[in-house]
Amino acid sequence: MDHETSEKDSAEHSKAYRYAKQVFSFIIDNWLVIGFGVAAILGYFFPHVAARGGIIRSEYSILYGAIALIFLINGAQLSPEKLREHATNWRLHIVVQVTNLVLIPVLQLILIYIIIAAGGITSGNIDPSILVGMVIVACIPTTVASNVVMTRNAGGDEAAAIIEVVIGNVIGSFLSPFLIYGVLPHDPALESLRPATPSTLGPVYVSVLKQLGLSVLVPLAVGQGARWTLPKQTTWVLRTFYLAKLGSFLMVLVAWSTFSSAFETGALELLPKSSVIFNVFLNIAEYLVFTVVCYYIACPPLAVAKLLNAYVAESKFGYRLPDVLRRTITVKRMPRDLVVAVCFCGAAKTTSVGIPLAAAMWSKQDNFTIASIQVPVLLYTVEQVFIAQFLTIFFKWWLRQGKKKQVTDVESSETDDVGDGEEILRNSHSPSNEKE
Repeated sequence: MDHETSEKDSAEHSKAYRYAKQVFSFIIDNWLVIGFGVAAILGYFFPHVAARGGIIRSEYSILYGAIALIFLINGAQLSPEKLREHATNWRLHIVVQVTNLVLIPVLQLILIYIIIAAGGITSGNIDPSILVGMVIVACIPTTVASNVVMTRNAGGDEAAAIIEVVIGNVIGSFLSPFLIYGVLPHDPALESLRPATPSTLGPVYVSVLKQLGLSVLVPLAVGQGARWTLPKQTTWVLRTFYLAKLGSFLMVLVAWSTFSSAFETGALELLPKSSVIFNVFLNIAEYLVFTVVCYYIACPPLAVAKLLNAYVAESKFGYRLPDVLRRTITVKRMPRDLVVAVCFCGAAKTTSVGIPLAAAMWSKQDNFTIASIQVPVLLYTVEQVFIAQFLTIFFKWWLRQGKKKQVTDVESSETDDVGDGEEILRNSHSPSNEKE
């Protein structure tokens, strides 16, 4: 009897152990998503802790400190040759920046006109400030940190992501205000929300360039310097202290700050629920659509690439262009790891430019209106991090499939070569050849 009881207890313990192991494995595999969820909960219940101007002064401790650490680690990991290679990759720059700062604003403008024509504002279902915020989202550059971390986590080319972050934020900081002035519809429903004149933007430029320099460029240069002068010691530090994993944890801190800032304003609670719900689901759809657009621009179907090249790069006009320019405009498929970087950089947007830009351009409005205009920026940047984390799973699988295909193609090629060699050998020993 005791023996049967002992076996039963042992089986139950074994079952409980397997269950606990499965739960633990799930948490380890999805800890970043869980971390974002915890960040959202903390941001909702204790927004005053990590909001801008809060207890931990996240505008310095996180937006400077945490992001600087991310780029210090990235700089120490990446080879200088890889960064130099992508710095002169003009096609990469054109694809990412044109998609992020030209194509997306055009698509957003079309959507906003459709919403206005459908009576979204006049019916009272959508607050006008949400549409203004959507214009800001479309016109600001790519985010500073999450796209680099997600590119690395997915196995993509993070050197390409870093280069595009720097270029995008330098160009976007100056271009974004003029894009907003140009894209914002001249509709009576939005007249009361017209932005102030460009003369108010001086402090914004100073703030953005200061953050870009101190949190991205300087740490990146220090990390590269460490890798260049002390390669063995730098590699040892990275491996010993698992600094690659630290970058993902720092992203949770960035998400915590973003959530806290979103809830601290109170605009999410005071805006019409229909406006907030509309914006939440629209952001999900837009981010996925923008990612698909980036994918097909970076990796177009071969038939489409041939058709476009016939009318552009390989046309009479194309052959008259300088070789460098002709190669740049030639439509071709990028390597898969580069496509991943394009997708994460092209579709992403940053609060580092969007929030101060909204505050400066609408400085004459009351605080609630400014906070309401900032809501779409905060929501989009929060949601893009969640969606991007799930996309890393897809891109990991996609990259593995690409590697398997390469191995299969190589093996097939080797088999064909062996077959051809055996055929030649048989022919050389055939009776007809012996007679000759």
